[in-house]
Amino acid sequence: MNPIVAHFVNQKLNSISPKELISLAAQYQLPITQREAEQIVAILRRQTIDINNLSQRKQIIATIAKEVSPEKANYIQYLIQTYIDR
Repeated sequence: MNPIVAHFVNQKLNSISPKELISLAAQYQLPITQREAEQIVAILRRQTIDINNLSQRKQIIATIAKEVSPEKANYIQYLIQTYIDR
């Protein structure tokens, strides 16, 4: 991934609000409630995210699957992968 793009993705993931997450999910037709968005953002804020760290991404997705739902973890994984593939 381009280092500049990675920097911006990291910055967005480390500062995203529940409202922004809901808006982003809606752009991809991924249903997410306010409560789920709040839970996911809380998980993301537990650590500084480095999008290039595959093991960290897997751990975050696993935590979302456990604490929110496997379906929502798949949505978040899809959103992250979309930005990685750009």
